[in-house]
Amino acid sequence: MLDLERIYDVYLDRLQKKREEDNIEYKEWYGGSSAGSCYKKQWYKVTGEEAAPFDTRTKRLLRLGTIVHKDILEEAIDYWKEEYREIDPDEYDIYTEWEVKIPEFKVIGHLDNCLVEKTEDGKYYITVADLKTLAAYSWTKKFGREAKKKGINAHYTMGHYELQTATYALGMLKQYNMVGDLNSRKSVSDVRKVSNMVKLNVVWYNKNDSRLKITEIPSDIALEAAVLYWQDLNDFIEEDFGISEIEPDGAVGVPMQSWECNYCQYKLICKGS
Repeated sequence: MLDLERIYDVYLDRLQKKREEDNIEYKEWYGGSSAGSCYKKQWYKVTGEEAAPFDTRTKRLLRLGTIVHKDILEEAIDYWKEEYREIDPDEYDIYTEWEVKIPEFKVIGHLDNCLVEKTEDGKYYITVADLKTLAAYSWTKKFGREAKKKGINAHYTMGHYELQTATYALGMLKQYNMVGDLNSRKSVSDVRKVSNMVKLNVVWYNKNDSRLKITEIPSDIALEAAVLYWQDLNDFIEEDFGISEIEPDGAVGVPMQSWECNYCQYKLICKGS
C-alpha cells in the first residue's frame, strides 16, 4: 500500500531539518517572524532549549501557507516587472523571500515582498508587503460584521503581524543605510524621520474560500513599536534576573498576548504552565 500520508509527513520533517541546518549559524538569533512574541519564549529559543515538535496537522498547515506564499509572490514579481517595464531598472529594486538582518538586535528573517523605488535626488521609498493566511474563524474575527462594528481595522494595534512586517522594513532601512544603530538612544528619532518613506501592507488570504484583503499599517507607529519591542526584549534577556523562574503573567511581556501559552512549543517546561 502506498502510504501517501506517511510519505508527506516524512517530507515535511525533511524540509524542517534542512531549514534548521541552513540556519545553524544563526541559532542564537531571533527570527523576524517572531516579532511581538512572549519574551520568555524568545529566551528559550536563543538559549537552545529544545522545543516540542509541531504536530502533524500544524506542519501541514504551515506548509500550505508556504505554498500559497510562493504562488502569490511569484505573480507579484511578474506584476511589478510588467508595471515598471518602461522605467529604467536602476530606478527600482524588487525583492521576494529576501533575507534581512538587524545585527544589533540579533534578528534575521525573510520578507515576502519588497519594492524599493529610487529618486533622482538619491532617496529611497520602500514598500513591504507580507502575506498572512487565515482560517475561517480568524478571518471572521478580523473582517466579519462584529469586527466592522467594533472598528477593529479602523484603529490599528501593533500585534504580532504588524510588528513582523515592520521588522522586515527595519531590515531594509538598514540595508539602504537609511538608519544607523537601531539599539541606540536616537534610534526612535531616526526611524521617525524616514517613516514617511516606508509603506507597510499585510495581504490576508482566507484559506477556506481564497478571498484576499489588503490592509495598510501606519508606518510611523509600527516602525517605532518594532524598535521598542526588540530593544526591550534584548534588555530583558541580557539582564537575566531569573527568567527561568518567571511564571506566565509574572513580568511584562510574559506572555505578550494571553493566548500564546496555549500554542507555545515550550509550554511543557515553562514554569506555571
